[in-house]
Amino acid sequence: MKTGPRCDSTFVFYRYTQRYFTNIGVMLLAGSALAAAASPAAAREIDGRVGVASQYLGKGLGKSDEEPAVFGAVRWTEGATYADVFMSEATSSKGATAELIATLGHERDLGFAEVDLQILYREMIGETAGIDSSYVEYQADVSRAFTSRFSARLRINYASNTYGAAREAWWIEPQATIKISDADKVSFAYGRRDLEGGTNYAAWNVGVKHRFSDAVSGDLRWYDTDAHDVGERYEGRLAASLAYAF
Repeated sequence: MKTGPRCDSTFVFYRYTQRYFTNIGVMLLAGSALAAAASPAAAREIDGRVGVASQYLGKGLGKSDEEPAVFGAVRWTEGATYADVFMSEATSSKGATAELIATLGHERDLGFAEVDLQILYREMIGETAGIDSSYVEYQADVSRAFTSRFSARLRINYASNTYGAAREAWWIEPQATIKISDADKVSFAYGRRDLEGGTNYAAWNVGVKHRFSDAVSGDLRWYDTDAHDVGERYEGRLAASLAYAF
């Protein structure tokens, strides 16, 4: 499989921050979860969403073999801590039929920005026996609303061991969002994937999200990468989704 350069300054920085990022994220999430459990005053909520997409994508790549995918999620929230379980139809060359993502997260408003720290468990369901199809990721989102209409987010995602034979992986993605009406938002994101034992690539997307009602929303978005020669799922594509929140 094609691999990109591994010795640039960005990747060196990733390697040196790996231990700090991982340990701090685990400690903060564990501490916040214990604090929420011990606080009877924390508000508890359960909500969810179901929907259908013209195809399922992850980190800029097609993951449902160009086919429509049904998805759903349930989230439990207590105070600033939450647990989320998401599942979507997905495919792989090893026989998978769905992807499961379970997340434990903690949100904190720092005044100048909002921080969301997460631990994610991912698994491709239905894989051939012997394929390493499950792994853990650590993720941090730092967001800020600069005006009532413009906001930005930086996402840093790290896994010490990822899907199949691939090992250490980073995903860095800044995103900008512009609110053009009470019902419509336009957003653009640019991400970079550095993967040991796999393909390094850059991916981007631009699209609009429209809220039809308090419960129903839709998204229309163009996705693309700089690695079309690697395979079909790295090629550009237009994807649409419709979701119902409850």
